[in-house]
Amino acid sequence: MIDRVKLTSAAKQQLINLKRRTGIEHYNTICRHALVVSLNNPANAPIENLQFANGIEIDWEVFCGGHGNTYLNLLITRAAEEGVKPTESNIRQLLSSHLHRGLSYLSSRNENEISTIAAIE
Repeated sequence: MIDRVKLTSAAKQQLINLKRRTGIEHYNTICRHALVVSLNNPANAPIENLQFANGIEIDWEVFCGGHGNTYLNLLITRAAEEGVKPTESNIRQLLSSHLHRGLSYLSSRNENEISTIAAIE
């Protein structure tokens, strides 16, 4: 259903900063944290017209760390909670919206809050 995870250039910069602040080596690990943080928020993520030029792409299997079905099921469950039909297009949009919101949230946290993420890794 999902082959690649696309991130905007702004998200790329957030990943660079989060990597430096947390010491987490791989972007995919930070992205998984960001996705789960956003999915945990009961409010719907804003639907934005994201521009992916100069951003990055991560292979879905790399992004998921071998847990693709788990993350896909989380997204399908969230789609149902939001009243969205779980089509391929809608799941991709949901992934993108929640991933970008989660990265923004993590980027806005102070050093003490962000250090807990590195401890979880």
